[in-house]
Amino acid sequence: MATKTIFGLAGDVLVDRDDPPEVFELVQPMLDATDLLFANLEGPYTDNPVPAVSAPVQVTPGIRNLDVYAKCGFDVVSMANNHIVDAGHEAMLDTERRLEEQGVATCGTGADIKAAREPAFVEVNGLKVAFLSYACLFPNGYEARSNMPGVAPMRARNLYHESVPNYHMPGVPGKLTTVPYDEDVRDLEADIAGAREQADLVVCTFHWGDFMKPFHLTDHEKRTARFCIDNGADMVVGHHHHVLRGMEWYNGKPIMYGLGHFVFDLRTEFPKELMDAVGGMGEDPDFYGVAPREGWPLLPLHAESRMTALAWATVDDGKIDDIGFVPCRLQPDGRVRPVDVESEEGQEVIDYVAKGCETQHLNGRIEAGGIELAGHPSARLVPSE
Repeated sequence: MATKTIFGLAGDVLVDRDDPPEVFELVQPMLDATDLLFANLEGPYTDNPVPAVSAPVQVTPGIRNLDVYAKCGFDVVSMANNHIVDAGHEAMLDTERRLEEQGVATCGTGADIKAAREPAFVEVNGLKVAFLSYACLFPNGYEARSNMPGVAPMRARNLYHESVPNYHMPGVPGKLTTVPYDEDVRDLEADIAGAREQADLVVCTFHWGDFMKPFHLTDHEKRTARFCIDNGADMVVGHHHHVLRGMEWYNGKPIMYGLGHFVFDLRTEFPKELMDAVGGMGEDPDFYGVAPREGWPLLPLHAESRMTALAWATVDDGKIDDIGFVPCRLQPDGRVRPVDVESEEGQEVIDYVAKGCETQHLNGRIEAGGIELAGHPSARLVPSE
């Protein structure tokens, strides 16, 4: 029997420390157990940042940290996100170039919109896999254009409705829906079709969603993910929320809506304007935004962001036939560690993802019996009956 190909899938990665590989050392055997390893690179790496004027918080680790991804086995990274232009276009393009030179494929950014929309191709076990990457949220000006570097966009406009039909309710929060940019939808459809012609499998990955709420998925996320599957993608992977989201099988193809962050060394000075807005809110259990948290100097985010996972997908006979994840936890020193699926810590992660499926009306159901990665059992995500 032929051995299945294993994709390893992580959310946001941000490494900024004196000994970069140490952040992965507790999960390195799991990373090594995959045949293809993906993550979202949450920021440019440079020693000479030129800060973008529209970035509220700049995320710019020193260049010494960038080599960690090739050393630790990452094969492909998405770069289309809301921080990748924080240090300017030159730093973004230099980060892309350095990774490519080290053998790490990149997608989602480029010297112009054509380059940003190009897929990254990775060959593994006789399979050619295309990765397409897009940002749905980012500061003004980060999008690539015909004459400007930046990210590949997948935007939408917000549309507000009254919460109760035919009822005037001044000042009462309304219902929010979104209307996608026609040009971005056309580009996405064309990109999937082009990648489909060149690859055995197509994976679409998006930086999207509302990280100020737990579990919640916007209509833009669900609509876009299912559009990708309907138009030929084999899997959709989302990130940005900082806390885990639900998963589903749609028309026989997997969608992982949000893998949170896998490692996140957020060494940044909060501007006075931000501190004035969020001062003291780090103690509020209902606040999911960025604010200092006592005892967590590298992770100024909600306690639920300390739960994470290494997701996986297996490929058999040219098709993705199974998905799941190994529960993980971040430590106060920033290192990520696997936790046993049967432990209290592991079950908390599993229950969190399950609640994301249930509350967002996804058909994903978690069960035991997933593959093992370097001896670590995992949970499986199967369609509900």
